[in-house]
Amino acid sequence: MKTNKSLFIAVLMVFALIFSTPQFASAAQTTNDSYPISTGVTYSNYTHKGSKTSVVNHLEVDLTDSFTKIGLGLPTPVNTLMTTTQHANSHTKEGNRVVGAINSNFYNMGDGYPLYLISQYNTIVTPSVISDSSSNYVSQPIAFGITKDGYGEIAYYNSKINVTYNGQTNEVNGLNVKRGTDEAVIYTPQNHSSMTPNNGKGMEFIVETGNTVGATKFGQTLTGKVTAIRGYDDETKTKIPRNGFVLSFNGSAWGDKYRGIKVGDEISVNFAIDDRWMDAQFMMASGPLLVLDGKKNLTINESSSRAREVAPRTAIAISKDKKKVHLITVDGRINSSAGMSLPQFADYLVSLGFDRAINLDGGGSTTMGIRKYGSNTVVLANTPSGGTQRRVSAIIEAISTAPTTNAPKYIQVNRDKVGTLLVGATVKLTPNYVLDEYYNPLAVNTSDFVLTPQNNTVTVNGLSYTAVAPGSERLTVSNKGATQTISFNVVDAPAGLSISGVTGPVEPNASLQLKANVTGSNNETLIYNDSQIKWSVDGNIGSVSSSGLFKSNGKEGTARVTATLGTKSVSKDIVVKAVEKPLFKDISVNNVYKKEIQYLVDNNLINGYPDGTFKPDLALNRGQAAVLLTRALGLSTKDVPNPGFSDLSTKSTYYGAVAAIVQAGIMSGTGDGKYEPGKPLTRAQMAKILVEAYKLTGTTSTKFKDVSTKHWAYDYIHTLAANEITTGYEDNTYKPSQEVSRVHFSLFLYRTITQNK
Repeated sequence: MKTNKSLFIAVLMVFALIFSTPQFASAAQTTNDSYPISTGVTYSNYTHKGSKTSVVNHLEVDLTDSFTKIGLGLPTPVNTLMTTTQHANSHTKEGNRVVGAINSNFYNMGDGYPLYLISQYNTIVTPSVISDSSSNYVSQPIAFGITKDGYGEIAYYNSKINVTYNGQTNEVNGLNVKRGTDEAVIYTPQNHSSMTPNNGKGMEFIVETGNTVGATKFGQTLTGKVTAIRGYDDETKTKIPRNGFVLSFNGSAWGDKYRGIKVGDEISVNFAIDDRWMDAQFMMASGPLLVLDGKKNLTINESSSRAREVAPRTAIAISKDKKKVHLITVDGRINSSAGMSLPQFADYLVSLGFDRAINLDGGGSTTMGIRKYGSNTVVLANTPSGGTQRRVSAIIEAISTAPTTNAPKYIQVNRDKVGTLLVGATVKLTPNYVLDEYYNPLAVNTSDFVLTPQNNTVTVNGLSYTAVAPGSERLTVSNKGATQTISFNVVDAPAGLSISGVTGPVEPNASLQLKANVTGSNNETLIYNDSQIKWSVDGNIGSVSSSGLFKSNGKEGTARVTATLGTKSVSKDIVVKAVEKPLFKDISVNNVYKKEIQYLVDNNLINGYPDGTFKPDLALNRGQAAVLLTRALGLSTKDVPNPGFSDLSTKSTYYGAVAAIVQAGIMSGTGDGKYEPGKPLTRAQMAKILVEAYKLTGTTSTKFKDVSTKHWAYDYIHTLAANEITTGYEDNTYKPSQEVSRVHFSLFLYRTITQNK
């Protein structure tokens, strides 16, 4: 238990003072929320923006408040794990309200036992264990606690276990911990097991005092006689007597001191701690130390992975006068909050002005719970990195001992609507909480609330008020002496009123839903009831409902619709007339080929698709061309000789049309006995079938530069041009090999038909 690290600590402190630089000096912090949760405890939530954004929760505990204290919340048994809020709520009761809590000590996640020294009023709950590596969290004997005078402390401790035998006193290595090589350890009935844990070589002396040892305490001396001895080579475990202790050692140095002990000899053991911590209400070892004397002072290797990791953090800090204790959590590993490294955390705590601070268990264990207004239940205040609270060993509790009174001091009611009221509008209030002077919740009875307007711009009905006259208002809500004031304005007309929903002409016998757009002055929300909007219409061509639904009566003309709210009115003209509808979804009324497509559709020559589209740019295939021409020429598709194409079944959709068009000599196959009905029709093929179908003649002196005299469709293409069915492209090309789209074939077919009538 004794440490000989004074020189190392002194050097470390000097090093920290020289090289500590506040990384957060230029960082910005925004307070999102801050309010007292008891007379001596204030909760705050911040957004801290340093190199990364972190969300911080903070409980400030004023120990000078006569109803406020800090407690250590331990479970029973001590290795029981519960969430922070479960711990807090299990400990809260009238006169001892846990109003805020954070997770505290490190613990063994396997068996749940705390890892480092914990004591309450000198009773040693768990023994002191210090790591030999500065890369671990607890490598120095440092603790947080509440001293015997009731104030907070963060400081080093020096605990000793002294064994006296045969007039000589020696300090041994530990209490109720696993014995190592060349070490001496004392085991008391408070050990986790009733047997000594070591099973290696070494001597063990069973000492009985004659009285049951109900606790192991600082300041305690146990004296008894040796009743049994386990030999050095005997590796069996030893049962710890309920009325005594076991002295266990390994190594020749300890053997020189104790191997001569015999049954019946007297041995005493004393458990001591320095005066600072003697009689402390509680103390809890943790680490690393983060802040000392207002400056960053880390007792962990800053280059270690534990120190550098950006993670959720938990710490406890105190003011210089030790009268204020601060419980701090930093969320991490979530989208809204990155967390902090330990050096960053230390700098941040320095920036808040704390005198001393020590790190507690963090990461997935980081949790803060608080009592919210209107309830004594402690609920989660932060966002744990795992999404839910982790079960932990113990907690630090902010406790209010104030009694619950029957006198309301603080109240809050919520409005169902917030803003400026229009005369005639109603607002309902809902009680949120009633608190006494110590912020304890009281019963909420709606009949206890009284509403009193100052300027009589509203009338009151229970927890509702209705605007009756324009002006400013200050409404007082009272409950047995507790009051809340609500200020607002009442107006007789909106600042702005407009009608939307009219985007163009309305079809006869159609309906149109209109909407009144309402704005308050200075863009404030205007509170009104929809039923207050009055709709009317002039023009005798339709009607408008109370909800703003305009219905045409079938007559064409212009109707003027008016919306009135309060003393303000606004009007909008609605034109009722038949509106030309698109022929197809993808052929608008302004399409350049609308007339041609309309002609073919009206004459049942071409159709659209089931989804209401025409697909104008889709290539026309040879089968579809045959169908269009048989329709246009009125050719019968029944009882037509089979043209004998190997790729055209008699069951094909195109069979009759292809047979008829081939018999008429207008189209033929593509060679090898095939027709290829699904193959796109080219512009050259289109020229041929139109010339053949309608017996077109003639030619033109203007020739297309991409159609040579040797091209098989040379004459057909120029005959189309001579009949003004095609003009080609602007660059004097015809593009004979290009596929024909549905819209272009419709255009050529229309021109061919109409020019040959």
